[in-house]
Amino acid sequence: MKVAGVIVNKVLPEKYDQTKDYLGRALERWGVPLIGVIPDRPYLGHPALADLERLFKNEMISGSKHRFRHYTVQDMTLVTTALTRFLINLREKPSRTLYLCHATREDIVLGFLAEYQRRKRIGGRPFEAALVICGREGKYEISKELRDMIDVHVDEV
Repeated sequence: MKVAGVIVNKVLPEKYDQTKDYLGRALERWGVPLIGVIPDRPYLGHPALADLERLFKNEMISGSKHRFRHYTVQDMTLVTTALTRFLINLREKPSRTLYLCHATREDIVLGFLAEYQRRKRIGGRPFEAALVICGREGKYEISKELRDMIDVHVDEV
């Protein structure tokens, strides 16, 4: 079997030039071209929303066009505060923050949707935040009424 070429993935950025040089010369001896060397970007090691869908065996309620948006652990915030404090955090923290709240915190979900609408109306920096609503099927679920409100935004978010 003839090898068309080699692509080396997840190379430490500080070893990129060295790896490219050494592997390129070594593979050349075997008549195999080095097609590329891809540096390890921590970004790719952080979970995307699609990874959370697979992990939790669930589908996003809205915003599915953003399912490949990545969030670092530092980008994640567990919401345990009152709505007012949450809205302040939502406006002060970096736009790309992943918030997690319990399904019983419908005030937080409504506040998140309202902030999205506010930012959409005034323009400015993009709204890259995401909200993961945590619960348990049959025990802690968002209400049908709230689900209906979220469904209105399915195509927008």
